[in-house]
Amino acid sequence: YNMGLIQASNGEHERALELYHQALEINPRMPQALNNVAVIYHYQGEQSKEAGDSEGAEAFYDKAADYWKRAIRLAPNNYIEAQNWLKTTGRSTIDVYF
Repeated sequence: YNMGLIQASNGEHERALELYHQALEINPRMPQALNNVAVIYHYQGEQSKEAGDSEGAEAFYDKAADYWKRAIRLAPNNYIEAQNWLKTTGRSTIDVYF
């Protein structure tokens, strides 16, 4: 997980994703790693959108939503910005917080 933080801060998003996924294999109930994966996927969605690839952007946004929902289920009092994003984009589900 910590190595993923370092890679992400250096802009090495693909490597960071690999490391976060490894951390999640060890501990699938780590909301911080789930959140960080979601943040990277959201960023990749923004990049795709700016490049004119709206379909690719939506795919990344959907991935981000899946990971944020998992993080929120584990830590419902955290990730308020993610909760708001899920609601405003119509990706929130009623059971997301339970």
